[in-house]
Amino acid sequence: MIIINGINSEIVKKILPKFLKKHKVVGIYNSKYNGVKHKNLSILKKNKKYLDKINHLIKNEKKIIFINFAAKRDQGLVLKFDQKKFLDTIQNNIVDSLNILKILLPQMIRNNFGRIIFSSSSTAENGSIGNLGYSSSKSSLKGISGTIAKEYKDYNITSNILSLGYFNSRMWKTLPKKNRKTLISNTLNNKLCDENAIYEIIETLIKFNSINMSTIFIDGGNLQK
Repeated sequence: MIIINGINSEIVKKILPKFLKKHKVVGIYNSKYNGVKHKNLSILKKNKKYLDKINHLIKNEKKIIFINFAAKRDQGLVLKFDQKKFLDTIQNNIVDSLNILKILLPQMIRNNFGRIIFSSSSTAENGSIGNLGYSSSKSSLKGISGTIAKEYKDYNITSNILSLGYFNSRMWKTLPKKNRKTLISNTLNNKLCDENAIYEIIETLIKFNSINMSTIFIDGGNLQK
């Protein structure tokens, strides 16, 4: 079973049908889900009871994979630092995932199997103008993922990061053409990334426990890292 935090991510929506052919999926969202419906897909809204529901759904599962695609972005320069917005971003991007993992890890340990995958941003990891909370949450993943990998290495549980570049998304299309051209020119292949690479790499991470405590860059060779 795959548990995806951030089921409304555009990238997730593009690769979700492939996962549903092979896996049962639990998708978690914040406000409104507007994606596909499928017999292998359970959708949960974040509320006071959603962690209990996750615990019930995984009770008899032998292989559990957790993927965090939650990616709330804040906006504003450090000069206008807003503590509430900052903490809300950290809560959404980091703390909620740790609360979910607190539910999943005991079952992973019992099964002697677990896969944990965090999505990140190769640009945000080194700081992103006007996105302090988002950048902070993404840059912290290396320490979080490494800690998890070391704590549960004896239980066939791995933790890795997918560091993503630019994809054909609504956010990308809203950027001025000049900005898009500049960003693409700062990649080695001068192209947007292919979502299918994310799917293939996730399936590889599920299959092999020899990939652990790693950051895998799917960004076309971002020269701005």
